[in-house]
Amino acid sequence: MEITMIFVVLLAAFLHAFWNFQVRDSDDKALGVGAIMLGHLPLAILGLLIVGLPPFSSWPYLMASAVFHFGYQIFLMNAYRHGELTQIYPIARGMAPLLITLISIFVFGGDFLKQEVAGILMVSGGIILHGIFQFHRTKTPLTGMLLALITGCFIAGYSLVDGYGTRHAGNALSFYGMVTVINGAVFAIYLWLFQPGILSRIPTEGRKILLIGGNLSYIAYVLVLWACLSAPIAVVSALRETSVVFALLLGTMLLNEKLTVMKVVVTMIILVGVITLRLA
Repeated sequence: MEITMIFVVLLAAFLHAFWNFQVRDSDDKALGVGAIMLGHLPLAILGLLIVGLPPFSSWPYLMASAVFHFGYQIFLMNAYRHGELTQIYPIARGMAPLLITLISIFVFGGDFLKQEVAGILMVSGGIILHGIFQFHRTKTPLTGMLLALITGCFIAGYSLVDGYGTRHAGNALSFYGMVTVINGAVFAIYLWLFQPGILSRIPTEGRKILLIGGNLSYIAYVLVLWACLSAPIAVVSALRETSVVFALLLGTMLLNEKLTVMKVVVTMIILVGVITLRLA
């Protein structure tokens, strides 16, 4: 895999980890997720004004993507009610590349090099190992892990649909911009119907998440979809999930969190996986 592509996806992973790091203290999960979704809209609309709407033939991908993204958001919110960020996030994110690889091989007939499969397994395995260790350490009920696994299925779903949809549309800004507008509208309706008062609180209580998390999250995913135009979706997904490593490093350096043996082991496994993907 080209070094430029790897650098772009790793940059997206860092941005993803950074906005999670910035907003992780949000006590109201519906407020936090809502602020992220609505925070995508300004850049999405600007992008659509610059590059235009995606072709009509890509709209089935758009609608499927909106469904997967909405399911991901709902299950993620509920998962966080039964577990912490350090437990839910690695399980959900680590599962996705594995599922994408399996679906790509057995459903779409994808052809992967042995080194690519090995790299994906190491990256995903290291991330999942970290999540399982966190669950075991705190003896948290398995409800959170089950919801995290379901969340991972939705992540795999929207990653595949968005990857192929972007290739079909030929432009990441155009495709994801329209996905964002549709998803933002659907999620706003959900909040209005089932989470009364959240929408009015986002501009005030959720301003930080709206401005920082929304923009960084949007930019990070556009970079990922740009990479999917020419690189295997499963490989891009695995590299993107190295955001877990960046989150661990940010916590250690900026929050003085303890650097444990497990964190070092997980980081080394993931880094070896990244090097393997580079050499593939």
